[in-house]
Amino acid sequence: MTVALGLVILSMQPAAAAGNLTLPFAIPNPRITSWTDHHYPTRQEDGIMIRFDGATGYAYDGHRGTDFAVPSNTPVVAADDGTVIYSEWSDSGGWGVVIDHAYDRTAYFHNNQLFVYPGQHVSRGQLIALSGSTGNSTGPHVHFEVRDLLTPWHSVDPYGWTGPGQDPWRWDMGYLWTSSPPVPFVGHGLGGYAAKWDMDPGVGAPRTQATSGSAAIPGPGSHTLHLRVFDRAGASADLTYLYLYDVAPPTSAFRVDRGSSTALSLHWSGSDDLSGVKDVGIEVSNGSSPARPWFSQTADPASAGKATGALRFLGQPGTSYQFRLTVRDTARNPAPPVVLSAEVPQAAGPPATDADRSILGPLPPQPDGTAPVTGLRQEHPATDGALLLGADASLDRLGGDRSPAAGLPASLAPAVDASQSGSGTVRLLADGTTWSDVGAAGPRYPVNAPVRLLTAGDGAQLVVGADGTIAGGTSVASALPAGATLVDAALFPGTHSGLALDSTGSLHVFGGADAALAALPSSWTLPGQPSGIALAGTAQAPAGILTDASGDWQTFGSLLLLPDATFGGPIFDPTTGLPIR
Repeated sequence: MTVALGLVILSMQPAAAAGNLTLPFAIPNPRITSWTDHHYPTRQEDGIMIRFDGATGYAYDGHRGTDFAVPSNTPVVAADDGTVIYSEWSDSGGWGVVIDHAYDRTAYFHNNQLFVYPGQHVSRGQLIALSGSTGNSTGPHVHFEVRDLLTPWHSVDPYGWTGPGQDPWRWDMGYLWTSSPPVPFVGHGLGGYAAKWDMDPGVGAPRTQATSGSAAIPGPGSHTLHLRVFDRAGASADLTYLYLYDVAPPTSAFRVDRGSSTALSLHWSGSDDLSGVKDVGIEVSNGSSPARPWFSQTADPASAGKATGALRFLGQPGTSYQFRLTVRDTARNPAPPVVLSAEVPQAAGPPATDADRSILGPLPPQPDGTAPVTGLRQEHPATDGALLLGADASLDRLGGDRSPAAGLPASLAPAVDASQSGSGTVRLLADGTTWSDVGAAGPRYPVNAPVRLLTAGDGAQLVVGADGTIAGGTSVASALPAGATLVDAALFPGTHSGLALDSTGSLHVFGGADAALAALPSSWTLPGQPSGIALAGTAQAPAGILTDASGDWQTFGSLLLLPDATFGGPIFDPTTGLPIR
């Protein structure tokens, strides 16, 4: 197993010095899609957006930075010497970096990958990230933000103010670029690199005069690759990359001590010698109700690959419970689940008192034999609101003037999906049964672990299973990668053909949509687990939006083809100014 090493050379022409900042990428004339708002750039929507030259109407209101439209995975570099004070994930900014400089602070958001850590000193032009479209973003770009040091939350415009009259934003510090127009940092040119596993090769290490190379991973376990990059003036920087070479699952053990009291004593352990145990989870049910999360814990990184614990479960006398233990290692490999059952003795005495709970700490609601299946299962946007499907198969409507459906299915299986047909709303349950919105039984589909119910324009229904089976359509099971499952599917309007999304982010065609393969994204670039697909257009000209479990988007084709009101335009939170949908 080898790791590819890629280096980027920044070699632009010199420019006259003016301020302290250079462009954070090696693109001399980047396209700007959103400017800093000089009228309250604090994500506050007030109906007024003013650009640095006094012009209005350039991007959305309250923007705190400058959006440079650059392709995904463009190298992002530091705009000035400084110290990294933030390098992590946020739901709004995706993967972001903030650097503290001598005169100001700069921020770089919506990246695909980060290469720096808090407390690290970086030089101007040093690689810090690869650009992307993570967080609240509608396309690949770098959100570049400059903040003052006196009140660091105040964003300022590096382009200063050239409009008539006084700058509406009194915290601006003038033109901050080192040249006009701004150009990337002028480096000394690449002078080679040295790579070494698990230790810095040092400034005196022999250099490889190349822009790429490979390094074989030493063996299973956790390893850090140190890549020291030199310029022709002799300066260098140590970039570190952590690799977890661990494909083996951890081991786990689980036991219960059956005593005479209402408290069942549970003992668990997990072990992983390569990357270490990451987290532990225990689910509980009373046998007739679905398992619900009850206990979770993140393992101590310093635990030398082992994690153990014990806890007490307060149950009702005479009730049998089932517990399921799941252990994952740091490389996200799960151990085989361990399931055990235990019954609280009938003569165990009264349930726990308030005093018991004050000693044991807060406890979740206990299964009592009639635990309802609750929670939102699916949301289907509509022009007048949305159709909400509960996990108990209840239907509610958000917006519009239609009342919620009243009839519940006779089956007690959890709900999976709902779809609109000519006769009303059809609900699909986990046992393959379908039910109308008045509780009448429909066809039962022999599909293992159904994930989606699709209704074509002519009323025909297709049920998609996690194993790639599509009842009423063409199976894609043979095309699934080993260990992968389908998580969602969608139809092209007016057809029985469409696309299915699997758990690795790959797309599969079914129903004769092979022509769409040429226009589909070749790889999954979002950081989270694939979760959904919205589809429009045709197999010859497909368009859609892929989402991951954290809500990030990856688009393909023209979004103008998406007719659904949800994607007709961005909706902004009036308080924060962030796009909601």
